[in-house]
Amino acid sequence: MQELDLCDLPAPETAPESYLVRDLDTDQLQDALPGLLWAGLVERRGGELGSLSLTPLGAAALRAAECDELTARLSAVVSFAETVSAGAAPRPAGLALRRLAEGTWTLEQAKSYVHTGHMGADRS
Repeated sequence: MQELDLCDLPAPETAPESYLVRDLDTDQLQDALPGLLWAGLVERRGGELGSLSLTPLGAAALRAAECDELTARLSAVVSFAETVSAGAAPRPAGLALRRLAEGTWTLEQAKSYVHTGHMGADRS
């Protein structure tokens, strides 16, 4: 849905390369498309082989999901601030805070880094 928020895309059956250059799996899209169409999040323009477009409802759902993600990330940053206020060293805390705010690390990973100085399950 994020790609459709940027622009309409041709039907995956007619132009799979449009999805491949965006690193999107056309099989996953084909599986999800009926549900997205049924829910009114996406619409086809120009018939069955026309383009796919995000509906206003789809755009609202996308914004709500983005807002939820940012709210969770901000909550993690606030929780991490409590860890830092407990006396963490500034340099590791700064790096961990940046990675947490970017969404690269989870709260648990950031806390682990501050306490141990290294990551066991680093996702970056």
